[in-house]
Amino acid sequence: MTNSIDGGKLYVQHVIAQNGKELFDRLDAGAHVYFCGLKGMMPPILETLEQVANQQGVDWSAKLSELKKKNQWHVEVY
Repeated sequence: MTNSIDGGKLYVQHVIAQNGKELFDRLDAGAHVYFCGLKGMMPPILETLEQVANQQGVDWSAKLSELKKKNQWHVEVY
């Protein structure tokens, strides 16, 4: 997702950073997350998810493995 905001760009990692607790709460409740787009977008998204996880005391590596195991993690990049 990209939108202009105050002359700058708003990317999905910005939205994740702003709403990280809600995202993790929803994932814990069984929500699925989908990322689709250019493969270059994934590194900053993953970095942001790791930062949010760390802020909440969550081991991101373990959480990502759990999401994949439960089929809640979906990525389609090209």
